[in-house]
Amino acid sequence: MTSPGERPVGWIVTVDEERTARLDEVVAELQAAGLRVNRVLTSLGMVHGRATEEQLEALRSVDGVVSVDREQEHRISPPDAEVQ
Repeated sequence: MTSPGERPVGWIVTVDEERTARLDEVVAELQAAGLRVNRVLTSLGMVHGRATEEQLEALRSVDGVVSVDREQEHRISPPDAEVQ
């Protein structure tokens, strides 16, 4: 059985504006640090992917990374549901 720190979770990585011209290099470094990249939002300078909590510091230490934030999940009830 895996502990919670060993299960990959979603992360949103924000890259420094000065490094967005070389975003592919930052993405390669993030992958080497353990991020499984799902999507690269080039115009926003953001990378979405999955990694474990244990890999968080390695992701934050990549040159050009401004922040690494856990993705948030929001759900709304269907239109015919009772008000909560």
